[in-house]
Amino acid sequence: MPNDHARPGISRRSLISGALGLTAATAGAGLLSACSGSSSAGSASGGAGSGTGGVAPSVSLGPKLATVQYPEGYVGPVARELKPLTSEKVTFKIVVPQDVTIGDWKTNAFTKWLEQKTNVHIEWNQVGGTPDDLMTKVNAMIAAGDIPDAFMGVGFSRSQLFLYGQQGLFTDVGQYIDAYALNLQQAMKDYPETRKLVQAPDKKIYTFPSINDCYHCRASNGRTFLNTDWLQQVGLEIPKTTDEFREVLRAFKKADLGGNGKTIPFAGYKDAALDTYFMNAFLYNPGEPWLVVNDGKVDVTFDKDEWREGLKYLHGLYGEGLINKDVFTADQDQMERYGNAPGKPIIGGARSYYWGGFVDIDQKDPDARWRKYQAIPPLEGPNQVRYAAWNYLGVGVDVAKLVITKKCAKPELMVQWADAQLELEAILRAYGGPHFAWAKKGELGINGKQAIYGFDATWNTQNGLSWSQDNAMYRSQDFRLGERVNPKDLTFEKPLYQQTVDSYFPYKQPQEMQFPPVTLDQDQAAQEAELKTNLKNEVSQSMSRFITGQLDPNDDGAWNDYKDRVAKIGVKPYVDLQQAAYETYNS
Repeated sequence: MPNDHARPGISRRSLISGALGLTAATAGAGLLSACSGSSSAGSASGGAGSGTGGVAPSVSLGPKLATVQYPEGYVGPVARELKPLTSEKVTFKIVVPQDVTIGDWKTNAFTKWLEQKTNVHIEWNQVGGTPDDLMTKVNAMIAAGDIPDAFMGVGFSRSQLFLYGQQGLFTDVGQYIDAYALNLQQAMKDYPETRKLVQAPDKKIYTFPSINDCYHCRASNGRTFLNTDWLQQVGLEIPKTTDEFREVLRAFKKADLGGNGKTIPFAGYKDAALDTYFMNAFLYNPGEPWLVVNDGKVDVTFDKDEWREGLKYLHGLYGEGLINKDVFTADQDQMERYGNAPGKPIIGGARSYYWGGFVDIDQKDPDARWRKYQAIPPLEGPNQVRYAAWNYLGVGVDVAKLVITKKCAKPELMVQWADAQLELEAILRAYGGPHFAWAKKGELGINGKQAIYGFDATWNTQNGLSWSQDNAMYRSQDFRLGERVNPKDLTFEKPLYQQTVDSYFPYKQPQEMQFPPVTLDQDQAAQEAELKTNLKNEVSQSMSRFITGQLDPNDDGAWNDYKDRVAKIGVKPYVDLQQAAYETYNS
């Protein structure tokens, strides 16, 4: 979940603050370790010897805007005067997805602003449909040889980028970074792991990447909430262990705090997997595709004895009626009906990425229902296992924001155009729209330090203003935490940030246990696709059946049959493929 993308109908600005990708980081928690030597605002000089190959820059950055405030030790994008990139207007053709938030790319406010600043005009080919539809249409264009100068906002996988790059279709932008992408060059200094994350196995870079250091995104896969009012009413505290958690849910049910037998002690839905929270009381489990690294060896979690113990625990909760019966079939709308039940709340807790996954968010009301639910730490299991599955790498670098093709006659200018979007004001306009202001001295950001900027409203419902996070940006942790907190319009970003700091960061697994985002070559990708799909289906369906009682995890026969099924599908060849890709990644 690398982007802050919302469900249809929710503005992207709300997503900047909400849903699946939100705030930023705390020092030392970096998804990509921040470089201690890059603490001054706008320290990019772009001089020879910097970046990849010691190439003297062919371009220079505009002067910094003196009026912008930065917190001490700031690492991130800087506000500069954007200069035209060319004396005569140049036109590129770019394929982009249709998006209701963006509206018509031709008339979008950021489109007009960026063209005025850079003197680069874009002819947009706007392709509609779901992400799968979009990729199908893009692949058809490529097969027909009808390609644009670039693709932007198209979700190419790492393997696709590598394949098309090797075929000569996609341009290696790595050769242009030193001379033409000074903002990206600085971002790569601030986040040294970026280059490793974006390079293909042949060490080339086939995309202009986007860096989004989203702090609380790292814990979102396992974030879980309990109603603190209900805890007070039953006289219990936030549970620390699996046994205590069970007792809390039992108390909620017995007290029937929802009234008239409507109480749901704990609710979940199909798009927020239970295993990413509960299994981490038994073994480190990052969730689908359930890959981990133990002492340098890649493995899976779903066939281990500890996984079975987790299934037994969830089977027990479900069997006692402590979890909603439709936990594996309920959708987002049903979850919101539970959370927004009229009158008083009927759910005691929820497995959700953030509050908006199960209850409406009213930022004006200090007593709004969402404020009663607190993100709770991971539980400790019977063998003293307690992990918060922490995503160190996956949410920070998007490798498919802008892909330049062989049709582009001026790739160096296209790189400059993309790099201009990593300037601070361009970033704010691209993802939040034009209604922002630079913070005044003394105004505070989410982390309590000097704020950098603030928006007129956290929830922007107007379309046609931004590019909906479909372009390259550089949002460092300091940048994201630099958003001004308005005491009259208290964003949920601050409590979500703080609860992530307090409840999940202390329990993160060692980084070496996380399986990184690897790239497979063409043959490997073809083998993986079928294995991955079949394993996902078997693991997901069996997990549902074990928890709901269609299968009994206490039955040795049922458990061994399940292990036999995943073995026959191909756990070993699947792990072997990932091991080979992991070793290439680390080479």
